[in-house]
Amino acid sequence: MNKTDDENYYLLLFQTEFSNLISTKEMSSEIFYSIITGMDDVMLKNNEFMDLYLCEKLFSTLLPGLESLSKNVEKLMFYSGKEDEKEVNRFNPCNYLAEFLMRNNPKYGKNLELNEKFLIYTRKERKRRMIEKNQKNMFDKVTNIYKDKKFALNKMNIVKFVEDMDIILKLKNQLPNYQWVEHFRRNKDDQEISLQEFLDAFKIAVMELHEIDENMTQMLLK
Repeated sequence: MNKTDDENYYLLLFQTEFSNLISTKEMSSEIFYSIITGMDDVMLKNNEFMDLYLCEKLFSTLLPGLESLSKNVEKLMFYSGKEDEKEVNRFNPCNYLAEFLMRNNPKYGKNLELNEKFLIYTRKERKRRMIEKNQKNMFDKVTNIYKDKKFALNKMNIVKFVEDMDIILKLKNQLPNYQWVEHFRRNKDDQEISLQEFLDAFKIAVMELHEIDENMTQMLLK
C-alpha cells in the first residue's frame, strides 16, 4: 500500500500529536493542571466550576478513550493487508470513541485508578478555590483555638494540639493525618511556631488531605 505525499504528511502529523498525548499511566498533578489551564472558570447552575466538573465526571474516561482511539488509528494507518479491508474502510473514529465511553464506567475496572487520581486532584483544586474565596472565617476559628491554648506551640506538642483542634472543628480525626512534624522539620524541637506559620500549614493540610472533603471544608469556612 503506497502512501502519497499527503498521506505521509498526515501520518507524520498524527505521530507527532500521538507522542504528545497524555498517557493515563503517567497521570500527575502537573498533567491535571495542564488540562485545566486555559479553561474558563465558567460556573454551572449548581455553583460548580465547569472545568472541575468535566475533570471529575468525564476526563477520567475520555482520556483512556482517546488513547485507545489513537492506537487503533495508528494501526490502521500502517495497514499491512493482514486486516480485513472492509473493517478498515468502515472504521469510524467517532463511533469508536462513543462505544468506548459507553463500555467503560469510570468507577469500575481498569479506569478506577485514573478516576481516583482525577478525584484527588479535582477535590484539592476545588478546596483551594473555596478557601481563596473565604478563608477569613476559617483562619478566625483556628486563631481562636490557638490563642485559647495559651502555650508556645512547637514540634514537640503540635501533634497533641492538632488532635485537640480536630475535635473542636469536627473534622472526624482527619487533621492529625497530615505530616505536621515533617512540615516544620527545619524548626528546632522547642522553637515556637508562630500563629501565621501555623495558619499557612493548616491551609495546606486542608487542601492536601483528601479525606477532608468539600462539605467539611465548607463547614470550616462558615
